[in-house]
Amino acid sequence: MAVALAWEAAASKARAGELTQAASVKILNELMEATTRESLKAPSIESALSQFLVGLTRLGREASTSRRYEPIIKGFLESLGHLRRKASLRSLTAAEIEAWRDSEIASGKSAKTVNMGLRVLVNALAGCRRRGEILANPAEAVQAVQGKSEEREPFTFAEIGNLLRVAVGNYADWRTAILVGVQTGLRLGDATSLTEGHLNLKAGYLEITPEKTDKPVVIALAPQLRAHLESLPKRGATAALMPKLFGRKTGSNGENAGLSNEFRRLMVKAGIVAKVGKKKTGKGRQMSKKTFHSLRHTFTTALAESGAADAVTKSMTGHTTDEAFRRYIHLGLDAQREALKAFPMIIAG
Repeated sequence: MAVALAWEAAASKARAGELTQAASVKILNELMEATTRESLKAPSIESALSQFLVGLTRLGREASTSRRYEPIIKGFLESLGHLRRKASLRSLTAAEIEAWRDSEIASGKSAKTVNMGLRVLVNALAGCRRRGEILANPAEAVQAVQGKSEEREPFTFAEIGNLLRVAVGNYADWRTAILVGVQTGLRLGDATSLTEGHLNLKAGYLEITPEKTDKPVVIALAPQLRAHLESLPKRGATAALMPKLFGRKTGSNGENAGLSNEFRRLMVKAGIVAKVGKKKTGKGRQMSKKTFHSLRHTFTTALAESGAADAVTKSMTGHTTDEAFRRYIHLGLDAQREALKAFPMIIAG
């Protein structure tokens, strides 16, 4: 009888054009309670998204992934308010996600940053749908932000030579960081986290799992970088290659804090004046056209100009899949070394 009444209620709503997803779930939930004395599992929005973060660690993802995703999830929950985030996950709507997206844009964040946040929500809610906690993923209905992100400019080799010239004394560790950045393409945090254990100087490569991608890369060492690394004192596998930079935050926190600001001061000493991007409001930052990350742009540009195949560049910068990485690793080192033969020697200005 309960089943017949439930189907009759569903049919009635369908005829009236009122059989929404929420109404369907409500009817099915009432049917289950009447027949099995159980209800559909319905975690709160906050609980479901928090469990997504916990699950990243369980699935073996790097802690860095959780660190990147956590502020996105936290910011979204805050946008809902206390009562809504405690509500059933099934009540979450695409309109609420759109409102959060629009508030992120209004705060001055770039299209790239906002779209990354949307992808995180899509992934989080996809797991909920696979577990049957929701029937559809509301984040999939939200359009990404259109807009071209501002690009950084590569350093010229003359500018890099000037950076090396002033990287002495208290800045001496930056000489290693600069050579690593321009001849491996590693980002600032990854470069300064290197230890002797990441290196195989005998075979001429380094192996690291970059924080951003969580995917291992093996990068052949250019002759100049290899010679420089061989000249550094050897203190054991866990010893930092750049002790004064190791373990420090990359971002700025105050006028003189952070590796990024220290590198900016080094640029000033080298006489490098960087252009700035569009002025931002709210949470958006006005981007400097040249930062440590510009060394990565110089690296990829130099590889392209050397005639290196796209697959070689991708294997060195980490922009590849795990499957392609495993398939390419042995051939890749030889191909990388061939590409690096054309890489120019950098002379301190």
